[in-house]
Amino acid sequence: MTPPFKLDAHPRRPRPLLSEPPADYFDKLPTRIMARLPRPDAAPGGRWLAWLSPALRTGLASVAVLGSFAASFYLSGAPAAGPAVATTASLDAVSRTELVGYLLTSGARVETTDLAVLAAADPGLAKGFLQATDAELTDALDAQPSEELLYL
Repeated sequence: MTPPFKLDAHPRRPRPLLSEPPADYFDKLPTRIMARLPRPDAAPGGRWLAWLSPALRTGLASVAVLGSFAASFYLSGAPAAGPAVATTASLDAVSRTELVGYLLTSGARVETTDLAVLAAADPGLAKGFLQATDAELTDALDAQPSEELLYL
């Protein structure tokens, strides 16, 4: 059987004190490290950029980027206006009642709030598809549940 190990029974060894660094060691350290690094050779075509000030280089870069955007927009050409006019003209040929009937019966998922915005913009628009008397409208509104909890 081994005897139990007690840490308190073993004395510590004295640690040596750390010595101070030489004078100006930390002042000379960055220059010594930079001297060890290999110096990159500049590209032969890019030496003229090094002669420019940083502000002038930044301005030159922004002019180059904006110039390339302007050139791409100029070279892309103007959008063709012909097909857009033909599409508008073909929609103008459809009557409003037929258009509203299509929107209400198709799977376009047009809600009544969408039609309410149209009716608010043009009050005469609802006369073409809303053919109800005031009594029918009142009965339809009275049939809606009106619980106060829904409005809180």
